[in-house]
Amino acid sequence: MKKISLAIFLLFLFQSGYTQHYDWFLNGQVIKGFILKHNEHVGHLANSHPTGIELSWQQKLNGKREWESLYNKPLISYGLSYYDLKNPKLGHLIIGSAAMDLPLKRSETTALYFRIGTGLVYSTNPYDRETNNQNNMVTSTISYLLQTRLTYEINLSEKIRLTPNLNITHASNGAQRAPNRGVNIITANMGVSYKIKNQEEKEFRDITPLDKTPYQVYLLVSGGRNTKTLQIREPLPFFNLLLFGQKYVNPKSDWGVGIEYFHSTSIKKQIKTDWFRIVDEEEITDFKRLGLLIGHELKFGKLGFITHLGVYIYNPSKSNMPVYQRFGLRYQFHKNIMAQVALKTHAATAEQAELGIGWRF
Repeated sequence: MKKISLAIFLLFLFQSGYTQHYDWFLNGQVIKGFILKHNEHVGHLANSHPTGIELSWQQKLNGKREWESLYNKPLISYGLSYYDLKNPKLGHLIIGSAAMDLPLKRSETTALYFRIGTGLVYSTNPYDRETNNQNNMVTSTISYLLQTRLTYEINLSEKIRLTPNLNITHASNGAQRAPNRGVNIITANMGVSYKIKNQEEKEFRDITPLDKTPYQVYLLVSGGRNTKTLQIREPLPFFNLLLFGQKYVNPKSDWGVGIEYFHSTSIKKQIKTDWFRIVDEEEITDFKRLGLLIGHELKFGKLGFITHLGVYIYNPSKSNMPVYQRFGLRYQFHKNIMAQVALKTHAATAEQAELGIGWRF
């Protein structure tokens, strides 16, 4: 899990580059909100109103690379946050994040941004079977972060900007440990930004053209470790094999369809140890799964934000609901080689955090 999250941070760092050529801001936020009851099993915890603070280092892109102009010069943020969840069973969260704020609308004095963010979450009081067994939301000391935010920016002067925003923060361990309900925090934040560095006059322009290949087919292998139940406490390995065809739509988007094979040893062990499953001695339920999916890639140069929606067409164990989702980042290191980090979920419950490598034909 730590390696996957570190890889996500590195992808943002690769993409931001040329740090000496941009405006830099220091942003501070005051945080107040509530915990969302996204599952009936977390109702005993979703009754508090978290507070917190956030400090971030923001880089305003200037359009010197083609993809920056396509997105109207977004912001790249690197932040550190502290959340007091106001519940002794949940404790406190410390979050390190990397995010991209995309301008939806911009004028001379105001701007509206939508954020896509990820990172690492440290919990001070995670689930413990003996001392904290009611905390079925946060079950690992280190968790995976997904974050979205809608920010309305108001320019007060050349250097100072107000940044009120609405924010959704999701932390999950990617099924590294069970139980794995995850925590969803909705907050209304008030912030202010201060410009600390102006871009240099002499700037390097990246003239590398965007990839506009009409059709692409790639094969991607991904894997990791996860666990399914409290009875199987040790995370076990899994791997996926994805064959995906993708069509170029415009410089920002690709759409595609694919077929995917899932091989999870934790499901295999779950079937063997399930006391409630009645299986004849000669008929052992198959743990393997096959899915069909549609997908979208939101492209930022070599970096892409992927979303997949899939349905199992072969799932004899019935171990999960029939529909699954995937959210992640893909980076094209070479015209034929890519790396991918992603989180596969069933509705609001994460099944696995994946690290993969693929080959484009």
